[in-house]
Amino acid sequence: MLKKISLFLLFSGMFQLYGQENSLIIHDSAQKEPPFLLEASYIGDVYANIAGGLKTGGGYMGMGNLKIGFDTEKARWWKGGCLFINGATIHGKSLSENFTGDLQVASNIDAGTHVYLHEFWFRQEFKTASFTVGLQDMNAEFMVCENGAEFINSSFGVPPVVSENIPVPIFPLTGLGISAKWNISPKIRWQAAVFDGCQTPFENNPHNLSWRVCKNEGLLLIAEFHANIRIHHLDGTYKIGYIYHSGFKELEKESQEGTSVFRHSKGIYALIDQTVMHNEEKNRRIGLFTQIAFCRNNKMKPTYYFGLGANCHGIFNPRGHDILGLAIAHVHLNGKSRPHETALELFYKWKFNENVSIQPDLQYIIHPSLTEKPLKNALACLFRLHIDI
Repeated sequence: MLKKISLFLLFSGMFQLYGQENSLIIHDSAQKEPPFLLEASYIGDVYANIAGGLKTGGGYMGMGNLKIGFDTEKARWWKGGCLFINGATIHGKSLSENFTGDLQVASNIDAGTHVYLHEFWFRQEFKTASFTVGLQDMNAEFMVCENGAEFINSSFGVPPVVSENIPVPIFPLTGLGISAKWNISPKIRWQAAVFDGCQTPFENNPHNLSWRVCKNEGLLLIAEFHANIRIHHLDGTYKIGYIYHSGFKELEKESQEGTSVFRHSKGIYALIDQTVMHNEEKNRRIGLFTQIAFCRNNKMKPTYYFGLGANCHGIFNPRGHDILGLAIAHVHLNGKSRPHETALELFYKWKFNENVSIQPDLQYIIHPSLTEKPLKNALACLFRLHIDI
């Protein structure tokens, strides 16, 4: 309870500081923008499993975020500095665990009920490089697929072949790390990061305020190479990455001796975002994407994954504010007890403006594989509301 009150006071205090006329914000007539940036957002998913899976039924999940940024240049301190805080609340009954029974997780906000600190980092930018240190979400910078991010299924973010084999600091539980970017040229970028090898679970860390780096938890390293390529005047982004974990040991309470959970887990991945049609006069665009990932840690864990899909922008809206998307995500599982899982997703997204959108979504999951018990193919529908303030 004390930690919840502390978090509330922290965010409330920031809002009060921003709103006071005689606050500490350095702002005068010569400065156009204040150093503080405040943003809030909410995502709500109404869902129902129509057939198959564990059982039919429906429910609701939601996620709210409050983000606070501080720019050192706008505060007239020094150039390139940025402090960022992201507080989050998630709630609702899990669609995948209670209804569809899929391993890939049908909704990317499906994570239980928590009020916690999602990100807290400082970044310093230079001419062609930047460094970030603190509590970070790896998927905010790594394994990002622009077209895939429009879909609701979690696999189009970080593939399950990575998240199931390696304890990666992604939603909902982030971790301490140091990351760097280097823009080698306008078309080529390299980025890398080192993270704490294992995040303290919510059972012992309910608000993600317990940060520690232990030798027995190892280290996580990731590196990614980007190339921006134009084909017939159409933009494309090509990424290839490598991820490595040095190994993880669990300490026994009595003897304090470490028992190896896994050793030297590693994987590789590639992402492609390519525009194949762009009509600027009618605000219409078609973008394709592909995801491929290989990783192995345990005989019963996934070994490889591939995803591909297409997004069509501006089909019915002349301003290009609507998107129709279709994609497939497939994960290959080792062992004979569980079949390989494939998810098909179809959605239509309508943006009323820059702040509000709705997204009806349909997913057909072939061989849901969350449990070893064979399950019938699941058909789930979701309706997402997204609000940014």
